[in-house]
Amino acid sequence: MKDILAILRILVLLSFSFGCFPPSWIRELPEKPESSSDIILKGIYAKKLPPFSPFTSVTYKENQSERLEFSNSEKSFQKYYLREIEEKGEIRRIQIEGSGTYESRGNWLLLITQKIKKEESIWKDGKQILRQEINFLESSHKLLYHYDPSNDSLIPMIYESGYREKPFGVVEGTNTPYAEDELFRISRRNYSKKEYQGHAYFKIR
Repeated sequence: MKDILAILRILVLLSFSFGCFPPSWIRELPEKPESSSDIILKGIYAKKLPPFSPFTSVTYKENQSERLEFSNSEKSFQKYYLREIEEKGEIRRIQIEGSGTYESRGNWLLLITQKIKKEESIWKDGKQILRQEINFLESSHKLLYHYDPSNDSLIPMIYESGYREKPFGVVEGTNTPYAEDELFRISRRNYSKKEYQGHAYFKIR
């Protein structure tokens, strides 16, 4: 299994160097109908993200939380990202909220973000001492997710956090777009277990 993943990573790095990664199909749904019914989601899904504190610092702590909230009546979603960096008694808080609609085909879910709100502030002793301007942005961000009904989880095809993407993720284990084969399942399972730079969202209510 390790050999397969190592080969896949090499292929991804090569494709990235030629400008082919990530592939364009992770921004759209499959054209053909899927064998499974189209999913309709509701409720809250969250990442399992442990706190981060480097061994070299006793004054630095970092906490992150990310969740998705779905409304099945309107097929809409809200995406929440919160990062708190505590250092020398001050807490820097970064909040990002995205909103939009979703479309589904089988177990595939396309999140289409239309608006993004960004806010940053600094706190000390429970009081806000600095607040930067709140930014509201129009967006056309699209990203494909896969839903697993066996454990009620969602996972994007590449790593994304607070609308920042990185060129690695589940798509590395996909030879054929939208194929839910053994290689895909292995890749999805491995990225679902990651703690650092967590990928998967699990339903919490």
